[in-house]
Amino acid sequence: MRDSFSNYLKTIYEASFTKSITTNKQVATLMGVLPGSVTEAVSNLVAAGLVNRQKYHGISLTATGYQEVCQLMYRYRLCEVWLDQTIHLPLPAIPEQAWLMAAIDNAVLLQQLASKLNQPSRSPFGGKLVLQTFEQASEWQSLETILVGQTIVIESYLENPSTIRYCLHSQIASQQVFKCIGQATDIEMMTLLDSQQRELLISTVVARHIYVSLIADHDTF
Repeated sequence: MRDSFSNYLKTIYEASFTKSITTNKQVATLMGVLPGSVTEAVSNLVAAGLVNRQKYHGISLTATGYQEVCQLMYRYRLCEVWLDQTIHLPLPAIPEQAWLMAAIDNAVLLQQLASKLNQPSRSPFGGKLVLQTFEQASEWQSLETILVGQTIVIESYLENPSTIRYCLHSQIASQQVFKCIGQATDIEMMTLLDSQQRELLISTVVARHIYVSLIADHDTF
């Protein structure tokens, strides 16, 4: 079983992916725990030099904490690729099992696994195995922030069962191209149009955990 520090570091990274900062409430929501539990865990992470905490702003990873996350996410996503490509485990079941498996830290074993999988660069959900440096700003943004008229490519999405099931049901996958054609803030929905002129209604609650990059408009739109 993964230690508590690893669980919290991974969740803080995921919660702050496009903003570099998050809150106890957001971490608690993703982990399904009480905010009080997060407060205590964050205090321990701050004491260990892995997390910064700023009053009225939120929590963020330190350079040391981010380096730990880079190692965690590489092992985790490498195991995701193995479970997908070799075991053919259903996608919603992959993250939990991969996270349990990612406790392995044998460098030789990891190198051999990566070699067997042809040195993958992305997980089945689009996440990169090798993360950008600590100094770099996020190269992607949340789908929730996209404006009407902008064209985007889906890069990745949060690796948890509910988000995976939502994307599978909506037929959203990495490298798909969409144009945002509507935002309805009163009902927290946005409308996307794909290259086949198919309209998709997407919950903005889920959209904040789908990560995209902007591209020039396609002729198909």
